[in-house]
Amino acid sequence: MSRLRLFPLPSVLFPGMPLTLNVFEERYRTLVAECVESGEPFGVVLIREGPEVGGDAVPYSTGTTARIVSVQPAGEGRLTLTARGVRRFRITALHHDRPYLSADVEYPVDEAADVPEMLLAETRARLQQLQRLRHTIANEYQRQIETPETPGALADAIGGAAHGLVQPRELQRLLDTLEVKRRLERAAEVLASLITATHQQAAAVVAQRWASPDRRN
Repeated sequence: MSRLRLFPLPSVLFPGMPLTLNVFEERYRTLVAECVESGEPFGVVLIREGPEVGGDAVPYSTGTTARIVSVQPAGEGRLTLTARGVRRFRITALHHDRPYLSADVEYPVDEAADVPEMLLAETRARLQQLQRLRHTIANEYQRQIETPETPGALADAIGGAAHGLVQPRELQRLLDTLEVKRRLERAAEVLASLITATHQQAAAVVAQRWASPDRRN
């Protein structure tokens, strides 16, 4: 059991996922300063209810620790923070004795299960397909696309790829799932909807490029 500083957000952070925050509240500037001084991570949790700014938000019980990569001043007392998700935690008790929310947490481990090789291979290939479609939309050179090898990490990567495109509560269900086969199955369902939407977007972007006067000339 350990104590963890919490940063409630309206979004879900997954292990391995990058995070950028614009920190402006005094209590969270204090949190960041303490984490930098101690070298400790903070915890990101999805807000279940309550306001994001001011007051005390009530978080979901499962979150992800975030390791600070850099902190830069952004003027007017604001900070731009970059961090990366590290590992899941589960809240066992909340505390309100500091300017920010903190909690006693435990760190659950993935529950082992036999994952069919076909499910793993197909999901990895579909994540690569999604990444290629996104490169097409951005008109970027498609470098070699790497995906995680383990089922749990692959599912988390899909959760990160769905950030801002899938309802946070649906992603929270994915974060809550410790049994890796079930997590990968749920991630594959999320991935299927992402590919459908992204394929349509890519087709429209490519058609627009071909129809542009510069392309015709």
